[in-house]
Amino acid sequence: MTRGARLGVIAGSILVLSSFGASASAQRQGDGLYGRWDRGLTLSFGAGPGATWLNGKADPNVVGEARFLVADVAGLVLSGRWGPDSGQHLFLGVDLRPLFPALFFLYKQTWNEFADLLLQSIFLEIGPAFLLDGNQSTALGVGFGFAIPLYRPLTTVRGLWLRIATRYVNADPSYRNAQPTSDRTQWTLYATFVVRLGFKSKLSRWEPSRYRRR
Repeated sequence: MTRGARLGVIAGSILVLSSFGASASAQRQGDGLYGRWDRGLTLSFGAGPGATWLNGKADPNVVGEARFLVADVAGLVLSGRWGPDSGQHLFLGVDLRPLFPALFFLYKQTWNEFADLLLQSIFLEIGPAFLLDGNQSTALGVGFGFAIPLYRPLTTVRGLWLRIATRYVNADPSYRNAQPTSDRTQWTLYATFVVRLGFKSKLSRWEPSRYRRR
């Protein structure tokens, strides 16, 4: 199978699973919180295929990740990438998801579970990437993406998701004051199947009373 065919299979699988998740959740109504106050700590593990662009050509690779979030608003991410030509790196960064608090406190939810969770899953990440190239190189990593809920029981296992994201890694020190060279900068597009675990917290105690005290 050629490299283009492998990328085509990956893209087709993503589209099929995305349509499955949308049809399964399209009619479910939500409350805007979706269990975040009950299980405010989330630990997720994911793995899946990716592709890194090298001189205009896509190099297939594998991406694995773990994320720890508080109320699905902010947390930490540890991610690794392994590729035959693009090399390997470990990324340690901050995961920020500003749309959930913005939409919730401004009362702008759609009240459709699938649409709300898709919008609220949009994230930004930034942090150092450690290149496993034997030279102890460190790079700047910046990424963004979103996740599609495929199956979501309201238990400790918070469901199966499909995360689609991209990450930019710049290992050229010249990025501080000049145009970086192309062989030290990489864009990676990846899709990971993610299992999310939710743990109880005391976030609900922070919510103010909804009645007037006399």
